[in-house]
Amino acid sequence: MKVIVTGATGSIGSSIVDRLVKNGHEVIGLGQNTGKIERLRADGFDIRKCSLNDKQLMEESFFNADCIVHSAAFAAPFGFAKKFFQTNTEGTRTIMEIAQKLGIKRVIFISSSSIFEKANPNDNHGDSLPQIQPSHPYSLSKYYAEKVLNDFPSGMWIGLRPRAVFGKNDTTVLPRINKLINSKRYLVIGNGKTLVDVTCMSNFLDAVECALNAEDNATGRVYNISNGKPLEAGYMMSKIAHKRYPDCKAKHLPYTPIKVLSYFINMLGYLSFGSYQPSLTPYSVNQLTKRMVMDISGAKKYLGWIPKQSFEEGLEEIR
Repeated sequence: MKVIVTGATGSIGSSIVDRLVKNGHEVIGLGQNTGKIERLRADGFDIRKCSLNDKQLMEESFFNADCIVHSAAFAAPFGFAKKFFQTNTEGTRTIMEIAQKLGIKRVIFISSSSIFEKANPNDNHGDSLPQIQPSHPYSLSKYYAEKVLNDFPSGMWIGLRPRAVFGKNDTTVLPRINKLINSKRYLVIGNGKTLVDVTCMSNFLDAVECALNAEDNATGRVYNISNGKPLEAGYMMSKIAHKRYPDCKAKHLPYTPIKVLSYFINMLGYLSFGSYQPSLTPYSVNQLTKRMVMDISGAKKYLGWIPKQSFEEGLEEIR
């Protein structure tokens, strides 16, 4: 197939490009990171500099494509709502409009499990949108991006909603966790017993390929994607920490003071109009302390996808 990948200079997008090219597809990647574009081009990939605002260039790049994998997003624990919504919600609408105009058969939209931010943490979250909207602007922009999909024919799109994708060249999940680790200790907020799902990059890429080749009865749905085996946050922190520093010890921090501190630090970021980037936010604290378990039965049933790689196996692939 001829496949267009947006967000191709991000860790997820570049991994998608690499996998699809290796499996014989003709791939054009669109991204904005000039340095990453040059490195990917040097490796032989067709990568073009293009923002989601450049409709003309996107139309030119999308011409005669069979599928678009839309992974471009502004993803950050801190930021202003306008940028999140312009990029993640309106950017998705632009992609869908161009795809519809050009008659592209399928768009695979990469969403986020953070849409369940305000959902009952005791639930195993299904594929449907939660009844309670999230509050963080990133999560909310992805929530509304999923709603945008429903404005278009169901036969032209499939959504994938992964939870904490990590793997080789990861520039999002593990770098944030590594800030809590040094040679002497790794920090665990609370008791570390909270169950959370994660997704090995290899499992996620398998899901993308399944969505690419899925039958028509799989379209018009957004599917949860994870390893399918939730683990305790403290256990995952220990495995990540000991991979780098075998002798470091756990240091537990009390949940409530850390959560209060995160709100205060987050507020400083807004009061500085973004010139100060908070290292600790309520969003990042929730990622490590709030139960998040995904029901992935929909992806198994309709996409024929099964997660093959365990957390431990995925960790072994990281240098």
